[in-house]
Amino acid sequence: MNICMIEAAKSNDGGSIGAYYIVDRLRQEGHTVDFIVSDTPRYHYDIELISVHHPADYPRLKLIPKHGKIRIIGGHVTYNNPRPIIPLSDIICLGDGEKWIVTAVKLLKKFNKIESLSKLHGTIISSMWSKKNKLPACNFIDPLPCNHAYLNRPDTLSSAWYIEISRGCPFNCKYCELGHSMPYRYKKTQDIINQMNKLNTLKSRKIVFFAPDEASHPGYSKLLKHAEKLQLRQSFGSYRLDMVLKKENIPFSPNQLVRVGIDGLTQETRERVNKPITDKQILEYFIFMIGNGHVNFKLFQMIGHSWENPNADFKKWERLMNIVFSIPLRKSVSLRIKWTPLIPQPITPLAHDQAKYNAETAQLIMAWHKKVREPKIQPGWHVEIDGLMSAKSHKYQIQLTQGDETLLLKNATWINPKWKEK
Repeated sequence: MNICMIEAAKSNDGGSIGAYYIVDRLRQEGHTVDFIVSDTPRYHYDIELISVHHPADYPRLKLIPKHGKIRIIGGHVTYNNPRPIIPLSDIICLGDGEKWIVTAVKLLKKFNKIESLSKLHGTIISSMWSKKNKLPACNFIDPLPCNHAYLNRPDTLSSAWYIEISRGCPFNCKYCELGHSMPYRYKKTQDIINQMNKLNTLKSRKIVFFAPDEASHPGYSKLLKHAEKLQLRQSFGSYRLDMVLKKENIPFSPNQLVRVGIDGLTQETRERVNKPITDKQILEYFIFMIGNGHVNFKLFQMIGHSWENPNADFKKWERLMNIVFSIPLRKSVSLRIKWTPLIPQPITPLAHDQAKYNAETAQLIMAWHKKVREPKIQPGWHVEIDGLMSAKSHKYQIQLTQGDETLLLKNATWINPKWKEK
């Protein structure tokens, strides 16, 4: 069958590892699959696949013309809340898609009917769906397949090999869908090492271990040591701060960007959302990492919980960071902080939390960054704000994330005929 794959993400955010896995699996089965952009003027495909990673992709999804006889949509949003995308599809794949897509294409080829997938696990048929229906369970692959390493952005200076080491999250932070939408599964350490041994280093020596929290993998230290042995470079890594402290023998590369989520201005808030990182641990983390030569940090910070006291809570954060900034330095340190207001995710315990965008908190953040942006002495801390969503954007993101089947109907380029009268 003739198949195309389209990513709904912005062009500079494309290169989804999930979309690559689907295409690679189909090609292994002997199917012709083209990766195309949404405005490619080709409409002869038997099947059109669309990968939707984030609700922010929805405005672009609405504008994608139908390139194939049958449109199948999948992606990360299907684990959490797929309702808004159902009317823009013929078929929805919920969850992991590598095995599902092979069966789905076989059924469509054999019967030439969309309805032939109606009993396939983790499937929604748009023409047979009603708003009152309960969402079916997602597909989950266990054990994880040893997919090929994926070269993202080939032939560019930022090209890197992506190697998946786990899916899901072993933690259950109350605001995050990753720990609630899928089980935690990790690949065997030796299988990952075997993948690393096969990399074509002439194309790139950069690697990215793809996982919500890399340090949670039981063999992570071995993976980093083997990467060093193969002279592979890790540009950045994503970790849980408390896991880094528990595994102090992790051989981090001093040059990499180390990214951790704090996700609460105060220790009390972090405990309340089941991410019990203490102020003491935050201080210990920076002392440990700086002592081991790290100078490049990124923090993800969350605000907007309904119980927050903007002025009092931010003072606690500022007091803690003043202590962090007093850590003796041998070199100047770069710290980027991305501030994100809580967006209640439908599948999480905070799904119905009345998240609020507090203008006072936003003002305090901006004033603080202006004050700490440049160091007063050298070596010192260079602190950069890496993003702060506006109140308007926050409201819109909540609407996209929590939307129902009517959300995307207005002005959509293609709508399943069943839903055109809604």
